[in-house]
Amino acid sequence: YRMTEGGPWILLPKDSRTLNFQALAPGKYDISFKIGNKLQTPHFAFVIRAPFWQQWWFIVICTALLATVTGTLYARHMRARMRKLEEQKEKIQLREDRSRSMLAAIRAQMNPHFFFNALNTIQAYIVTNNKEKATNYLAKFSMLTRTILEMTEAETVSLAVEINALQLYLELEKMRFPSGFDFKIDVQSVPSADAIEIPSMIIQPYVENAVKHGLLHKEGEKRLSIVFENEGDYLAVSIDDNGIGRVRSEELNKIKNQKHRSFSTRATEQRLAILNGSRNDKISVTIIDKLNERNLPTGTTVILKIPIDNV
Repeated sequence: YRMTEGGPWILLPKDSRTLNFQALAPGKYDISFKIGNKLQTPHFAFVIRAPFWQQWWFIVICTALLATVTGTLYARHMRARMRKLEEQKEKIQLREDRSRSMLAAIRAQMNPHFFFNALNTIQAYIVTNNKEKATNYLAKFSMLTRTILEMTEAETVSLAVEINALQLYLELEKMRFPSGFDFKIDVQSVPSADAIEIPSMIIQPYVENAVKHGLLHKEGEKRLSIVFENEGDYLAVSIDDNGIGRVRSEELNKIKNQKHRSFSTRATEQRLAILNGSRNDKISVTIIDKLNERNLPTGTTVILKIPIDNV
């Protein structure tokens, strides 16, 4: 027998009189028989239809339904994801706004005590009828005041602007010291100070500490050195003084006020925490207490490493 016209002939066992098909695939069949080489007249043609779940129309409907459900779920997922991203973006923006507000407040708070001292110095010159020093001091104080106000409004400034502010600040502080002090700002290793951006007023508090807590109470020669060096993606700033050292300075502060602590130091610590919290490349601060061979303090060195952005 054969199942379809032109199909292969299949030999039945001699003692078999029936054909049993357990399962036939959907399709057209035409069963015919032959004995020997003689084709027998009766043949049986029939069609086995596929179940509805194998029909083309059912497959098309299922595919379309699956595509619709998948597309709906995907669109819903994307909308939820976009909402989440928007919420995260708003939170990040709020944190950045808060950080900027805090930094602006800290920068603004770092200045009043310096202004107070400077005005006292001007008043002292006026009282002693030293008009030339009063005029000179007032002119520099005016320039520094304007520079600081501009820097307070900016998140970053060029290194040249920062150095100019430090120069004015140190000249004013030097005039306040009875015997003055020597200071040097070395920027030769950074030829493009105008093209380097750093956080505004990030160096001034450490210079202020060196002057007020290191040199102010020192007897004899007073020296302060500020050296800028370019180290690849970082700006290294070394602030070195030959003052009385941190330990002695803290002892003197405790005598004056048991709870005394430099406000500018606290403000700077807070500011660094905020700045470093929002960036991968951190600003690092290293403080070295210098000692001589007898283990006595000979001053302090502060090294800042600031990531730089070229304009």
